[in-house]
Amino acid sequence: MPFNIDKKISELAEIVLSELKMKELTLATAESATGGFLSHIITNIPGSSKNFLGGVVCYSAEAKNIFLDVDFDVINSFGAISTETTEALLNGVRNKLGSDMAVAITGVLGSKMEGKPSGLVYIGIGSRICNKVFDFQFHGSRLSIKKQTIRMSLKLLLEEIEKL
Repeated sequence: MPFNIDKKISELAEIVLSELKMKELTLATAESATGGFLSHIITNIPGSSKNFLGGVVCYSAEAKNIFLDVDFDVINSFGAISTETTEALLNGVRNKLGSDMAVAITGVLGSKMEGKPSGLVYIGIGSRICNKVFDFQFHGSRLSIKKQTIRMSLKLLLEEIEKL
């Protein structure tokens, strides 16, 4: 199923990259629920490779553990969709790619998972200073929830970049 990249999302991503460039910061992403959608949006912008180091799509618990060193104890204790797992994803991607900033996303896009409702999404923003994890309840189709998640991720990331 094709999707259109929302113009507002693209413009927001351009602003984020501009701020990263101005402050000479790098970015990495760890995406579960969005399956690489954020990385796709960012890499559609010419020159993004100067500040975007890369992204890891880690959908399964095994992938989270293998690629980003998320401890199975964290996933088993708190669930794949949790503040704790999101923070572990942030730490893992920043450590693996050596970025200044990171975004981590996990959530439920379809039917209930781990007893959590569809549309529950955790977005983590990490920097050299601290990690922040936010939870949101979005509504709509899978694609609509992904777009809402990406838009919010970019807004939160921009806010954190502006503080540095």
